[in-house]
Amino acid sequence: MILSLLALAVVLRPWLVFGVVFVTVFVALGVFLALGYDGFWQRAMALGRWYAARRPERAAALHARLDAFAMKWDAVLDRFPEGTVDGLYLPDFGEMAAAEARHDAALDRRFDRLRDPEA
Repeated sequence: MILSLLALAVVLRPWLVFGVVFVTVFVALGVFLALGYDGFWQRAMALGRWYAARRPERAAALHARLDAFAMKWDAVLDRFPEGTVDGLYLPDFGEMAAAEARHDAALDRRFDRLRDPEA
């Protein structure tokens, strides 16, 4: 039913659909430019962790689909000359999560030493 309503909107009001898509892309680009590359993906990772904590089964399926998309996207970017599309590669979310976990563990160790300097 949703797909039929979307098809009907595309047929009857194509400029409305185009406008909604344009505004969404414009807002996402504005957020990306305001936060920067690292800030944008850090917040995307935080949103992903929140969703994984809330619905782990659906998050695992979503992660598998995103990983498949990232592999296809990397295959497309590999066709370009070296160094011309470096900014278009998607970040390695697994490595970002591991780096953040290492950072959190290091902070915990430092705070533990501050709380109990004798140990």
